[in-house]
Amino acid sequence: MKRLYKCLKSFPAANWSSGRQYELEEADALEFVESGRLEPVAADETEAQIERIVKRVREEDTSVQARNVAAVVDEVFRRLRAEKALGPCVGVVTDEVDKTKSFADQLKQIVIAQCPVIAGEFGGMVAQQKAIDRLRSVYGSVYSTWGAKAALAESSGTTGGYTVQPEYSQELLKMAAEQSIVRPFANVKTLPAREAFYPMLNQTAGQPAQGTNYAGGAYMNWTSEASTVPETAEPNFKQVHVVTNELTGLAKISRTLMSDTFLAMDAELRSIFATAISYEEDYQFLQGNGTGKPLGILNAPAKQQVTRTTANLFKLADAANMMAKLLPRSRPSSIWVMESLIFSQLVQLVDASGRVTYIPNVGSGYDKYPLAQTNLVLFGRPVLFTEKLNTLGTPGDVLLADFSYYVVADTGTLEIAVSDQYAFNTNQLTFRVLKRVDGRPQLDAPFTQQNGNTVTPFVTLSS
Repeated sequence: MKRLYKCLKSFPAANWSSGRQYELEEADALEFVESGRLEPVAADETEAQIERIVKRVREEDTSVQARNVAAVVDEVFRRLRAEKALGPCVGVVTDEVDKTKSFADQLKQIVIAQCPVIAGEFGGMVAQQKAIDRLRSVYGSVYSTWGAKAALAESSGTTGGYTVQPEYSQELLKMAAEQSIVRPFANVKTLPAREAFYPMLNQTAGQPAQGTNYAGGAYMNWTSEASTVPETAEPNFKQVHVVTNELTGLAKISRTLMSDTFLAMDAELRSIFATAISYEEDYQFLQGNGTGKPLGILNAPAKQQVTRTTANLFKLADAANMMAKLLPRSRPSSIWVMESLIFSQLVQLVDASGRVTYIPNVGSGYDKYPLAQTNLVLFGRPVLFTEKLNTLGTPGDVLLADFSYYVVADTGTLEIAVSDQYAFNTNQLTFRVLKRVDGRPQLDAPFTQQNGNTVTPFVTLSS
């Protein structure tokens, strides 16, 4: 017969925690009671009397009816104990909840919680409440109310969304980062609120009379023994103000997928959302105008542009001139980013005498740059190709950048809402994904060296 036992000593092998209560068969629990790991939870006198009667019935009457009665009584007591203030009642079998946890299941629970029509197919208001409870207890999902109604809210009444469980949220963001160009190398910060100020050295002042702008205006002096130490300049700091903007997207999925096959789409759903997030983030980190979205590198005041030697071509001289304009300390961490069609020109680079210079360089450096696998290397730095830059022959078709000078700030969370009315005429569910993120260059002007030359971590090629 089953009864409640309190765990006195944690037992990881059985997933038991000290102080919690578990329902076990008496025969299974005997060994642990004797070893001092468990102790029976005292039942009230009425329960004890009924237990004794049930035990006697089992011993004295072996008929099917008697066994059925005893089984029913056991089940009634099991449910009553679970509802009493004796503490949580946990079975010995593996928790079924853990077996069904997935990103797809969380999306399904959000659908049932937010779409009454869909909930009706799963049991109505009872199913809806169960979905809400499951989101809260299993996924730790918090319902967030949006400040203003957007298109999805206007047509469906949906005015909020559920946060994605941190485990899946971080996995999605990690997948997005692996598909990104800027984020993996950027100075990424997680904001505690919608906006924040970050103190940073001001390294973009004019030509310093003494010292270097690398030190933000601070410099040292030489002194002789016993002489007066002159005052030195203090480092100059500035505040970088970051305000996260809302990156949102709508994804329509057929209602027929709300069957069991929906859970089988877990990997596909993660990939879809991660791809959409990474593309839009990357595009704005490179091209954004800073109005309601990140300020992209191609529009950064700190960017410097090198004159192209021949229109519509990328030549060895262009690469050398761009590297010369790069901040010297950025060379070991810089990345080449090119418009896709430049590939054929890159592998055919020749010197002034027409001799091929690039081919021996192909294939080197792969072991050093995991995020640049299958990509080429130019002047020892990885080359990434993308559709997110400008077309061949226009300003911004080639970028040489040290992305550590680009600040990416986000809240580290995702929110998802769903509507069964927005695309009602096509029998589709509409998911809305919301992420708060911003990005902007750390420098607000090119870097002036002590000798008067200007360099930058962001170099592009002119038309």
